[in-house]
Amino acid sequence: MTTKIKSAEHLEEIELNKLLKYLHQNKLWVYYLFVRLGVSVALRYSDLSQITWEMVLGKSNLILKEKKTGKVREIPLQIELTDTIAKVYSQMGCPERSSCIIPLHIRTINKQIKLYAAKAGIRGKRISSHTMRKTFGRLCWNRNNQSEACLVRLSSLFNHSSVQTTRIYLSLRQEEIQNLYMLQDMFVY
Repeated sequence: MTTKIKSAEHLEEIELNKLLKYLHQNKLWVYYLFVRLGVSVALRYSDLSQITWEMVLGKSNLILKEKKTGKVREIPLQIELTDTIAKVYSQMGCPERSSCIIPLHIRTINKQIKLYAAKAGIRGKRISSHTMRKTFGRLCWNRNNQSEACLVRLSSLFNHSSVQTTRIYLSLRQEEIQNLYMLQDMFVY
């Protein structure tokens, strides 16, 4: 019998902010930026780990070649995000501009992000580096009124082969099926 590996889950908006608050208050700057960038630009760890300070400081767009797909992506950076990056850069003592923002191995990130999430009060979630990408997708979908049009755009952004794949990726299918069982107020005598 094979055991299915459970994939990472997304964070709800309140959980995301609890985690960011914990990381910020404890000056865990690399992890703070990992979460902020991960949710803001929806990149995989392999791409986040290649971002250098000079690629984002004072820039309005992040341009990089994705490791998995080989595609060059140009991602707009919100003003609030670039301001945050600049503040953290200063807090970290202005590291070498050519150095990577996330200089940690994926196993280290995964181990520590689970620990920090628990310390921030987030329990019962499968959290990994991929959580940030999924969180981006769920937040976009929710903020766009859970529309099919948004799923189509997310499918393209994630380079998924179909919208159905995006539904599965964001755990929407499972949630939609579970919601079928919510038949409250049906049996009124």
